[in-house]
Amino acid sequence: MKINYSVGMRVKELRIFHGLSQEQLALHSEITPAYLGQIERSEKKPTVYTIEKICSALDISLSNFFSDQSFSNTEEDTVLKQISLELKNCSTEEKQEILQIIRHAMKLRQL
Repeated sequence: MKINYSVGMRVKELRIFHGLSQEQLALHSEITPAYLGQIERSEKKPTVYTIEKICSALDISLSNFFSDQSFSNTEEDTVLKQISLELKNCSTEEKQEILQIIRHAMKLRQL
């Protein structure tokens, strides 16, 4: 791990990697967008509990959050991550219905 590790910079890096706005990540993390902005600007130091909520929203582990791993981004990866995040709290039945809608849309696109 880097000696001058910035939690705020890491949150921002991961948020951008996942293609999320501050508002979207804040909503999924159950914190306010203002507080998330303060964390990203290193104006506030979040508790481990808050970092855990952010990690949960990003679907990563705390150890991954604090690793030196850098994240590169492609447009396709970003869209897939956004879809996954949106479906995270859906039931299995809802996910199956959405899958059917996607399959139907793909068939229509081929016409």
